[in-house]
Formats: sequence, C-alpha cells, structure tokens
Amino acid sequence: MLLQASNLTIGYGNHIVQHHLNLVAEVGDLICLTGLNGSGKSTLLRTLAGLQKSLGGHITFRGKDVGKLTNEERAKLFALVLTDNIAVENLTIHDLVAMGRLPYTGWSGNLSANDEKIVKESLAQVNLLHKSESLICEVSDGEKQRGVIAKALAQDTPLVLLDEPTAHLDLPNRIEIMLLLRRLSVHTRKTFILSTHELDLALQMADKIWLMGNDGVQ
Repeated sequence: MLLQASNLTIGYGNHIVQHHLNLVAEVGDLICLTGLNGSGKSTLLRTLAGLQKSLGGHITFRGKDVGKLTNEERAKLFALVLTDNIAVENLTIHDLVAMGRLPYTGWSGNLSANDEKIVKESLAQVNLLHKSESLICEVSDGEKQRGVIAKALAQDTPLVLLDEPTAHLDLPNRIEIMLLLRRLSVHTRKTFILSTHELDLALQMADKIWLMGNDGVQ
C-alpha cells in the first residue's frame, strides 16, 4: 500500500467539504477522481499532497503520517500538477522540466550530470526531446501540458497528483494525455491520481475511479 486516507475530513477553516473519506492507492495505480464541480476534488488532491491541512482523520504514505513530513520530504514523495497557466512563458521546455529537480538542487538550480540525465529521460518519456529548446510560448497546448507532466516526472516522486490535466485541451490532446498517463503508470510504476471530467476516458483507462459526490467517494 502506497497511500492511505482513513476517516479523512477535508475543507477550509470551519467549512467541511467532505468527511469520512477512506481511500487507498497502490503502487502503479492510475486513479481518476471525478465528480461535480465544487465536490472537493482539488481540495482532496492538495490535502493528500500535504499542501493543505486536513480537518480530521489521517493520511499515511508508506505507513508514515503525511502531516509530520517536512516540506523537503514531501517534495521528494509527491509531485502536484495544477491547472494554473504557466506565468513565465519565456522559459524553454528544458528549463521548465529542470524545475522539477529543485528538491535536489536547491534554489541555486545548478544541475549535475545526473540531473541533466533525468531531465532528458523525462522529456523522452513524454516525447518532447525535439522541443527541448523551444520556448513555452512557442509550443501547442498539448505539448505544454506534456512538458508540465515531464516536470513532475523529473521530480522523481513515487506519487504524482494532477488537477484536471486535460482541461482546456481539444479531444485529440485529451485522449493523448490520458494514454500518456496510462503508459507512464505501467512503465514507471509511479502512482497517478488525477481529477477529471473525462468519465468516458477514465472508464477505459483507469485502474480505479474515485467518484466524489455529496456523501464522499464511491
């Protein structure tokens, strides 16, 4: 068992979004989290990653209490991919992916030969080596999303959480991203948990579906 949430309550301040959640993620799982807007999908992902405090219950990662991990420890266990637009578009795709190595290089950002090797491997895994020196503003939305996923791969964590990775993409790119995540979960044995409205694609590709409603996750 990689990740377990027991009797978990999530929300903001005194506002409870979901409670009594009991969830399990195994090594190599591709888990799709789906449900209506406002049901707490993004809140759950942030809470599982330790970026937001739970309001009750426990989250353990390989048996360790996530709430007791340091920021440095979390950064080497969880990679979180958000739907926010990339603000600095004059970065190259290589530079974007290299940012995934920050937990290992520190803010100096000086890449060792091994860091560069991991960046190159991450680009290859999402078929973006040929775009390595392209600026973010010069690539398509689908390529940009693959670059963000490569950044998470370069972070070299056993768990990757993605908030709506197919948002704002056309159908061919949505299918391509879902197929990519399916392939990565099989070949890298990383665990991927992603929120999505693509229920039809999720049913075809996911190992597990967490359907979030008013009464928790089914």
